[in-house]
Amino acid sequence: MPVDLLYVGLVGVTLGLAGGRSHRLSWLTSGLITLWVAGDDTGRLIALGAITLAVWAVLTTRRRWTGAVIGALLAWVLGDLGGGPFHASTTLFAAIAALPMIWSAARRLPRGSGRVLGVAASAVASLIALATLVFGLATLFAAGDVATGIDHAEAGFDRASEGDEDAAAREFDQSSEAFSSARDKVSGFWTLPARLVPIVGQHARAVQVVASEGVSLTRTAADTARAVDPDNVRLLDGGIDLEVIDELAPVLARVESAIVRARDRVGDADSPWLVGPVASRLVELTDELDAAAPAARTASLAAAEAPTMLGAGEPVDWLILLTTPAEARGLGGLVGNFVVVRADDGSFSIIDAGRNEDLNRRLAEVDATLRGPEQYVARWGAYTPERFFQDVTLSPDLPSVAAVAADLYQQATDTTIEGVLVLDPYAVEAILELSGPVGAGDVRLSAGNVVQFLLVDQYDRFDGDELARVLALNELVTHTFDAFTGGSLPGPRGLAAQIGPVIEADRLGIWWAAGGGATDLLDAAGLDGRFPSSDSGDLFGVVHQNSGQNKIDVYLDRSIEYRVVIDDRRATATAAVELTNGAPADGLPLAVIGNNDQGFPLGTNVALISIHSALNITEVRVDGIVTPSRRSAAFGDEATTLTVEVPAATTVLVEVDMVGRLEPSADGLYRLEIPHQPLVNPDTLSVSVSIDGTTSSLLDGVVFSEDITLVFDPR
Repeated sequence: MPVDLLYVGLVGVTLGLAGGRSHRLSWLTSGLITLWVAGDDTGRLIALGAITLAVWAVLTTRRRWTGAVIGALLAWVLGDLGGGPFHASTTLFAAIAALPMIWSAARRLPRGSGRVLGVAASAVASLIALATLVFGLATLFAAGDVATGIDHAEAGFDRASEGDEDAAAREFDQSSEAFSSARDKVSGFWTLPARLVPIVGQHARAVQVVASEGVSLTRTAADTARAVDPDNVRLLDGGIDLEVIDELAPVLARVESAIVRARDRVGDADSPWLVGPVASRLVELTDELDAAAPAARTASLAAAEAPTMLGAGEPVDWLILLTTPAEARGLGGLVGNFVVVRADDGSFSIIDAGRNEDLNRRLAEVDATLRGPEQYVARWGAYTPERFFQDVTLSPDLPSVAAVAADLYQQATDTTIEGVLVLDPYAVEAILELSGPVGAGDVRLSAGNVVQFLLVDQYDRFDGDELARVLALNELVTHTFDAFTGGSLPGPRGLAAQIGPVIEADRLGIWWAAGGGATDLLDAAGLDGRFPSSDSGDLFGVVHQNSGQNKIDVYLDRSIEYRVVIDDRRATATAAVELTNGAPADGLPLAVIGNNDQGFPLGTNVALISIHSALNITEVRVDGIVTPSRRSAAFGDEATTLTVEVPAATTVLVEVDMVGRLEPSADGLYRLEIPHQPLVNPDTLSVSVSIDGTTSSLLDGVVFSEDITLVFDPR
């Protein structure tokens, strides 16, 4: 910043002049102190050069120019000491390093110079006091305007979130007027001297930045509130007007740019020198802008990418997979039904639909081969999803599953799939809440009963009549998507309120084959379904697959406990996973408690369990007995897989021992990623961490229904 450069320049001039008059030993003393406090290798090298020059001067003849050069070199280093161990430490270190030369120079001044310096110092102090007083008064008068501007801005965002754009625009207008008034008061020529005063200058810049960015941001927000009604982007009579989205794109891009600029400039204005009231208000504003930036980014990406994804220019085909967590798979559940929807310039039509068995027959006819991500093929190829499409969701990673599913469908039908959407019965429930009830055979299904029907009731109702069950499910799927895509739906706010919880619970995910900005959009919206890795620290996850070929996982409950002890970066972890099978041994259809002649007693939950860890898995025990498992690489970490049999009305304990090395993050924090698997019943989770003797229970029996990142500061 210009003011900072001015400070460094003044220090350089001061030390250069002091070096020209000070004693040669003071050059050496200041040089050695500077070498000790230098912030990096470059600084230490320059300080060594200054010390070498000082030694040469001590051994030869004293020359003023030598001292001036040494002073300038030391000033260069002291002006960039980097971070220190405590607030203002670098300023203190720089003062200590410069003091020997300045003190020596002051003692060698001609007689009478002290009085001149005293008068000059008094004059400078008076000017600083006057500048501080003027700025203080300006800030006092502007403080009320800033507070008013922030209050109206917050009210504007509240009105906008409620859908009242006119009221939001009025609030933003009043906010802009208040910020503009504050800016005028603190940006006049009378406040310029205050910007040169240390500490006062930081306050001047902070207030000016807040006022200026407040004007810019609220004017943009007011214009946007008048020009944009998000509810105009909605499904009406089976179509979305893509021209409305195209008109929104540049407006939303400007909003994003204004928020990001304001966030960055307000963040840059922060300083450890700011007093409490100013610092706390700045932190509050920064937090609000940090919270607003992701939403603005998502909205801007949506407006830019949605037209292509909705068939602008040329039609695109979407493969939609309906899964059921009653028979668990890595991504959540087995694929029951599929639908292919064509999006053409914002209009939608179903071009194919059926059960997994229908697609299996087509795959067999073309002798399909398994193609996709290398890790998917290596881990799950043995289960032949190219023959049993229902198992394509074995991987817990949506991009991997979607790429394989799109390729298999293309092999079976010669139809290119541009996008894949995966959803489960809870997502269908949210859709029916928006579109209304539909018929499925002689059953009327609504948001109130569709989850119970899909997970449980269908097997009782159609026990012994598989054809009727399949026909009812096909009708449910096609009628649901006909109702959803052929009718009228609320705008983005209404959709977000209904669909948002389903997305957060990982029950609806989307993949776009072309990647690019659309992938950024899906990631920002929480729809990408990507399995995490431990790049930022530790990771522990449990992935459950149903190996009994039944719908028994409705009765499965899991309790997960993870404990890790880290001593000098070496981690030792233990995990306890309780699997409770609440299914009875009789009284339910074989589709639920049978096992397709695999020889297990009725009601047995046969599970293929994969343990994912950032550490090395050393031992796995089932009810205290060491159990063999198959280890493999998974998403940059380690996974071990084993089969566990849980009899009816029984709990089985799986214990895992892990060791390894965990490097601290750059900020010194411990981070633990815990991926969530969207099963019927949410897990309960307990986590405790001990780092170099500091222990904390981060979670204790918490219901776990979405991906979690835990952060622990051991300091």
